Amino acid sequence: MSSDDALMEFLANLHAETNSRLEVISSRIGYEFDLGKARQDVFDKLGTVEGLTLDERYDLCDILGDKSQRLEVFMGMPSNARLGYLKRLMKKNN
Repeated sequence: MSSDDALMEFLANLHAETNSRLEVISSRIGYEFDLGKARQDVFDKLGTVEGLTLDERYDLCDILGDKSQRLEVFMGMPSNARLGYLKRLMKKNN
């Protein structure tokens, strides 16, 4: 293998690795953007849950914002299951 061939192979590998890293970074940025949007929407979404006081909604914004997993679970669950989940979170965090 000539030195030119070795250089071309090295550059091709470098290019492939760079593309792979950029894909990972872009997917993380997209995930963070989606999560940020969900955090912005959470107070409004809490307003659709019957049985919560305004103070509970404030507390739940903090509780859900502390851990992204909680926020993802809340946003993805059916509306009829949300009140029980939220009451459980408030009980655990008191």
